[in-house]
Amino acid sequence: MDVESDLSPFFGSQERSKGSELLRKDMVVISSASDTHVRAFVKGSSAAKVSLTADEVDAPVFSSNCSCPQSRKGSLCRHVWAVLLKLQDKEADFLNGKAEIAEPGAQISAAEVARVAKQQEYKEQQRLKNKERNKQIKQQKKNSERGPALTYPAPVQDSLDYFSANGFTFTELELPALQNARKLLARVFHPDKGGTHEEVLELNAHYETLEDYIKS
Repeated sequence: MDVESDLSPFFGSQERSKGSELLRKDMVVISSASDTHVRAFVKGSSAAKVSLTADEVDAPVFSSNCSCPQSRKGSLCRHVWAVLLKLQDKEADFLNGKAEIAEPGAQISAAEVARVAKQQEYKEQQRLKNKERNKQIKQQKKNSERGPALTYPAPVQDSLDYFSANGFTFTELELPALQNARKLLARVFHPDKGGTHEEVLELNAHYETLEDYIKS
């Protein structure tokens, strides 16, 4: 996993900055690291003990605990971020399959694990779809000769490709079909159904691009 991209939303910018500085100064010591548990020590004037725990090897959610005051108040701290970066450098097995970190002291329920696992599965499906879409686009470019300009402007074509990758290919670009596609995808991407707020925003942005084109 990529800690910077996958777990950064759970930390404040100040915590990430200070944690990165701790790593740069070689202040992080990993005492032990297994598939389900990590113990670490962060040196410095405000030294701290950090532990990371997952219920199972393939559990997508894990918990953290740090001895610093910020963690005791229920917030993810710079020490935890520094340890995660250190683990990534060590290519530790603990990070494999991890997608979400719980707030300090929070109890991770089976329902929460299932929700994150479902979300991970969906994201992987989307990644494969996008990969296949990009492959098809590249192949079309290779097979085509230089000729007339694209039928649609680039932003419109990009939005059409987005809906196509998610199972909706429009033979004719009409508003009712577009609205129906958006309605169905909104249900899939809703956070209560395992989606995320960012996925909903992306859907709405592509919908608005096509809606504006149709109405223009």
